[in-house]
Amino acid sequence: PQKDYPNLLRAFANVVAVMGDARLVIVGKGRLRSELGSLSKSLGIDHCVAFLGVRHDVPSLMSASDVFVLSSAWEGFGLVVAEAMACKRVVVATDCGGVSEVVGSSGYLVHPKDSKELGQALINAIQLPKAERARIVEKARERVERNFSLAAMADRYLEIYKKS
Repeated sequence: PQKDYPNLLRAFANVVAVMGDARLVIVGKGRLRSELGSLSKSLGIDHCVAFLGVRHDVPSLMSASDVFVLSSAWEGFGLVVAEAMACKRVVVATDCGGVSEVVGSSGYLVHPKDSKELGQALINAIQLPKAERARIVEKARERVERNFSLAAMADRYLEIYKKS
């Protein structure tokens, strides 16, 4: 429920209506899988949605994608968003929990549970001109390295210890 995949599927139905050749890949497994399959069928998008289950090659899958989307209703830090940014993917995410802290101005943030806004942000991200896409993903990668890399986090901890 936290990941709000029904919101994502409804948003993706809007994407498919505009861009018929779009594809959505969902990684992971959970108790809602059959319900989500039924929803994608009822939305008429089951032919363009792939439920891959548990995978151990997520960085490769991210790197092969045009866009990474997080449709969560609530989130903690949003580590997967930082991972997508590190893989130089354009990120479209719901503004919940600490996700905005991760994304900053290096991606698209939309309101949780708003499939129309999420769908439009996905369309905008997919249709980015090549130069703009390159600028955004480079900025995103730099943001992750500067703020969330092991070295950056170690430096922050050292600062805290020195102040104590």
